[in-house]
Amino acid sequence: MSSVPSSSLGAGKHRRMRRILQSDGRTVILAADHAGYLGQGPPHGRAVERLMAGHPDAVLATWQLARSVPDLLAPAGLILRVDGGFSELGELPPGDVSAILHRAESALRLGADAVAVMAFPGAPDEHRSLVRLAELCTECEGLGMPVMAEVVPGGWARAVEWTTVTVARGARIAAELGADIVKTVCPGDPTGFAEVVEACPVPVVALGGPKSGSENEVVDLAAGVVAAGAAGIAFGRNLWGSPDPAALLGRLRAAVHGAA
Repeated sequence: MSSVPSSSLGAGKHRRMRRILQSDGRTVILAADHAGYLGQGPPHGRAVERLMAGHPDAVLATWQLARSVPDLLAPAGLILRVDGGFSELGELPPGDVSAILHRAESALRLGADAVAVMAFPGAPDEHRSLVRLAELCTECEGLGMPVMAEVVPGGWARAVEWTTVTVARGARIAAELGADIVKTVCPGDPTGFAEVVEACPVPVVALGGPKSGSENEVVDLAAGVVAAGAAGIAFGRNLWGSPDPAALLGRLRAAVHGAA
């Protein structure tokens, strides 16, 4: 499923989702949140300016990035990460989500169009991230704020194998807990993403993963998952690690949105 009918969203969510998903129901998201949990990632200032010159539809950002270059990010939808990514999960007691809920409220003041949180169905401590996701979705429903769930079955340690079955189940679980859009891994061949999309009742975008050795492979992945029914892509390292990120973004936009 590539888009969500407006009748299924409140007016506030619908307007914010249209800042992320374009009129064709697709999106090219620049993932620039890696520094928030890896301690590394795209620098600010001129490097961000070079990235934004490629006109991504939306940017998945850290708080520091959103606060430091608001003018540069203004043309795109803003998805603000409200958790600490992978590194925070082990420190989060089950059900203790009050800090994240307060961050969701503050995200509105930063002008966010959506918030993002990790989810690890199938991990030994999956309840921690799934409770957090469910509570965040409840809070954001009242705020009119869309939630993006970044679903990694079994966690980054791969407690379960990434197959079309596990990825599809993880995406479905996130949607049923209230996520408005799901970002998840591509299980092998992009054609397999069709099974993930079919299982999930909300838009699904594919994450880019580690830096690829070829930009042609990056573009082929984008084209492949969209052909399989994905709502788009959320690529990071392959974009901000490119010698010409604006040119690569242009190619990705063509792959996702078509020649138009």
